[in-house]
Amino acid sequence: MSSRRPARQMIVAVMLGVLVGGGLMAITPAGAQVNQALETNWKKIWKKELKPLANKSYYKKSETDAKYASKAEAAAAAAAAQNAANSATDGKLGSYYKKTESDAKYAPAGSSYTKAESDAKYAPAPKLIRGTFQLGGQAASSSDNFRTGISFGTTFSAPPTVHYINDGAATPAGCLGNAANPDAEPGNLCVFENGSGNLSTRGICSGVANTCGAADRFGAGIYVYAAAAGSSFALGTWAARPIATVSPALTSPNPAKVGPSGCDAASGSC
Repeated sequence: MSSRRPARQMIVAVMLGVLVGGGLMAITPAGAQVNQALETNWKKIWKKELKPLANKSYYKKSETDAKYASKAEAAAAAAAAQNAANSATDGKLGSYYKKTESDAKYAPAGSSYTKAESDAKYAPAPKLIRGTFQLGGQAASSSDNFRTGISFGTTFSAPPTVHYINDGAATPAGCLGNAANPDAEPGNLCVFENGSGNLSTRGICSGVANTCGAADRFGAGIYVYAAAAGSSFALGTWAARPIATVSPALTSPNPAKVGPSGCDAASGSC
């Protein structure tokens, strides 16, 4: 029995040695070599199989920087081009002021109005219309009268108030100036007589209303009555100033009334 025991112990020792050695191989250099082999394979797969499939339509950053200007470079180039264009324009317009130069030279702060300020501060002056008149003839009796018409050349927003100023009479309210320099307040028609003979009654009439002491929006009539038989006359100037004027509506021509040559087909006149 004693001779068998050492033999058994030797067998057990050899088996333990094999087991321990195998375990060390599994957890030391041999295992590391397996992982390294796997890692090397993935690098090869990326380099040889995946990388060639990458999208070649995009540039690398280095390629983009080399091919295209940066944002700062593009802005600098645009500014340089604009400066060159401005210099060329300044060369062509060297005899003119720039707006900034004109403003600095002619419009110091507070010395002028802007258009908006001026429009708000001042109302537009109504247009003054002036003219002359003359009428008369040989009267058979004191009942004879003579008439003439005046036209404003525009349409007032309302008929003006009328004033007939006899030769030598004072200028009434609503009228300004005199026969040599006739003028009127807005909304008035002032007829200044500058000479007359053998007259009694004078006045102004409306053709639309067919009444005297009034005018129309676009003109008026002037009349005088003879004081006795004989030569009778009146002459002078007039002025009218509207409160406002209006533009008449435009109408298209009627083809049925206008012939090919421009004649009125209805009347046969040209």
